[in-house]
This record gives sequence, structure tokens and C-alpha cells, in this order.
Amino acid sequence: KGELWVLTRTRKQFNIRLVIANRKGGRNEVKELHGTEWYGEYATLTDEHDDYVQIEYKCNGTGRLYDYALFPGIDLIFMDFNCSDTFHEPIPNKNIIEIRHYQKGRVEFELRNNKVFHMKEGEFCINALANVPAAYSFPFGNSVGLSCVIDKDSVDSETQQLFSYYNIDVLNLGRELELEKKWFLCRTPQRLLHIFDELYAAKGAEGRDYFRIKLLELFYHIKQLRIEDQYEATYYAKEQIEIIKRIRQQLIENLDKKISIEELLRKEPMSKVTFQAIFKQIYGDTPYAHIKKYKMNLAAVYLQETDQSITQIAGELGYSNISKFARAFLRIFSPYHGKYPKFSAPK
Repeated sequence: KGELWVLTRTRKQFNIRLVIANRKGGRNEVKELHGTEWYGEYATLTDEHDDYVQIEYKCNGTGRLYDYALFPGIDLIFMDFNCSDTFHEPIPNKNIIEIRHYQKGRVEFELRNNKVFHMKEGEFCINALANVPAAYSFPFGNSVGLSCVIDKDSVDSETQQLFSYYNIDVLNLGRELELEKKWFLCRTPQRLLHIFDELYAAKGAEGRDYFRIKLLELFYHIKQLRIEDQYEATYYAKEQIEIIKRIRQQLIENLDKKISIEELLRKEPMSKVTFQAIFKQIYGDTPYAHIKKYKMNLAAVYLQETDQSITQIAGELGYSNISKFARAFLRIFSPYHGKYPKFSAPK
């Protein structure tokens, strides 16, 4: 009650305003939230709900944000991407503190010094103005996560006072974590796990008041973190990441052939040891295990969506021995065997 969302569009741009009725003075106080300069040029507001707005990105797949404006200058944003596009951060100088968590997938962050690092599902990080990434992408083609953004220039005195009742300095959250030097990154602490689980479960089901309470709980526990709780992120040069992706793409384009990594690396300034280390950092598996999983997932798609026989599919994926292909497939998909009626396990 007393709140009204007003949407204005100008060509491809949009602005969202939260109008709060001032009952005593009979006037409306208008607070500007975010426009395209915040989300990026490929963002479009597609839906407006009582408690949040939905943003979609133009990409080769789907990219959606669900943005809950909880306090002036403090937003909780749920992120759901199914695409392989690279997204560039629109504002390099946001005076922010950002808390990120990923429930699924893996995210690649490119920093402005051309260094790259990856966040895995179940990891948690806090970063600030000095380390806002230049771009981000999704090595697995999908990611589900959330971000709590504190825009320090927009947090008003009332919000600061509210958090101060609980001994939380919201403008200096994580001050002891040396955020001006680097990201604070760690496996999600046990005491924070239930908070993130409850936040994901409540998306679209609970209103702003619920998320305000959960945010207070989250900030309280973040205040308890110490620099010793983190682990060092592994950074690689952008050029090294491009080599890994280039070779992976060649392997994927030749699934029916036996091509060795050594052969592909002859044209690249990288040793096999370095290649394997960086590959695992990006994709979470050795090159052999990753390509094998890729083949089996592709086989599952072929079995469900084409009329190809098991023999044809095995051949396309580089298997001349049908029994060997069947064993590899069933190691991954045996619990779902009923979904593949054309498939029969070897005797």
C-alpha cells in the first residue's frame, strides 16, 4: 500500500521509478531505480510485478534477471542464463559492494587487467568498485545465481540507520576483507548455506518484506567473515583462456575423429601440463572426461530427438565398438534408462 510502480520508455531505453506516497504531505516522493545504463544496452524490461521487475537480455538463448529493489540503493537480483554469450558490464565505475552466489553452472569473469578467473557452483564472493569485472560469460552455457548489490551512492540515511540498529555498517560491509585489493572468494560458509537455499526457494513466491529480513540475516553473517576465511582465486591471462577454448572447439567439431591434444597444441604457445591445468579450472574436468561427458549428453539428445540408430550415433561420436559406447552411456544415464527406449544395454 502507498507504492506505485511507474514505467517510462524512450525508444530502446527504460526507467523504473518507485513512487512512494507521502500521506502527511499529500505528495509523492519519486525514487529513480535503474535504467539501461545499469543493466546494459541489450537489456529490456519485459514484466513488472508488485515486488520485482523482470529483465531479459538479447542473446543466443535466454538471459533473465529478477530484480527486487529492497531498500534505497540495495537490490537483490536473481540471475538465470542459458546461453554462451559474453556480457559486458555497462558501468565501469559503479561505487558498489556486490555479493554473489551461484547455485548452478560456472561463470567466467574477465577483469579490466585482462586477467580471467572462474566461479563454480556453491562458491560465494564479495567484490567492490576496484574489482568490478569488465565482462562475464558461462563456460557450460548455463548459470543460476543471485547478486546483492549495494549502490553506496544511493543508500539513504534512513537505510543506514536501520542497519545500524543491528551494528551493521552497510556502506562498509566487508571492510575487513580488503575488497579494495581483490575479490573475497570462498566456498559458501556453512552458516550461509541455508540463507541462499531459502532465497532461491522464495523467488517469485515471497514479497519484498521476506527478502528484506533475509538480507538482514545475510549481512549479519557477512559481518562475521574474516580475511582468513577466503581462498585464493586462480587467475589466468585472457590469451591463455582463448587457447583453451579454441582447442576445445576443435575437439567438439571432430567428435568422430581421434585427435590428440598434443597434435592441437603444436600450433599454440602452451605446454600440455598448463593446458590441462587451465582446462580443469574452466570446465571442472580433465579434457578427456569433459569431452566424454559432452559426447554422452549429445548421444542422449540424438536418442530422444532423432531416428538415428545406436550404431549411427556411436559412429558419429567416434565409437567403433558399440559395447564400449553402451557402457560409457549407461555410466551416466543408467538411472534414466526408461527415457531411451531405443537403447538396450549390452549383455
